[in-house]
Amino acid sequence: MTPLFAGWGLRATASQSSFADCWAQACEQLAPGDWTFALLDSKRQTPAWAAFHAWAAAAVPQAALQAWPESAIAQIATPSVSPRLMDRFATGSVSEALALHAARCHAGTRAPQITLVLRRVVSADRQATLAVAAGPSQILETGVPS
Repeated sequence: MTPLFAGWGLRATASQSSFADCWAQACEQLAPGDWTFALLDSKRQTPAWAAFHAWAAAAVPQAALQAWPESAIAQIATPSVSPRLMDRFATGSVSEALALHAARCHAGTRAPQITLVLRRVVSADRQATLAVAAGPSQILETGVPS
C-alpha cells in the first residue's frame, strides 16, 4: 500500500468532528494508503490531543503517530501561506509542513523531492487542517501517487 503522511494542524479546541471532517475531505480525493499521522508535540497539553487520539483510534487505528517539535517545521516552504502561521511557526501551513517533514524523514536523505498529494483542507468548524504527502517511491513522474 502507498505510504501516506498526513500532517495535522489543530487548535486546542478541535474536536473529533473537526478531524472527521478533514478526513472525509481527504478520503474523497485519495486512494487508501499506509498512513502515518504527524502532529506538533506542543499540542499534547491541549484537549484537542485527546480528541484526536479518540478519533484516530476509531477511524484509522492502524495509522502510526509521530509528534514533532515546532522547530522541525520552521522554514519549510508550503504552497499555503498564512501570515499568522509564518509569524508563529516560521512556515506558511502547519499541516503542509508536517506532512512534508514526516515524508522526508521517512524517505531519508537519498529521496527525491517530496511533494504534497493533497494540499491543506480545513474542517467546517475551522479548528483542524490536514495535508498529505506521499513517500518518494510512490510518486510517479506526474506527481500522482501510484
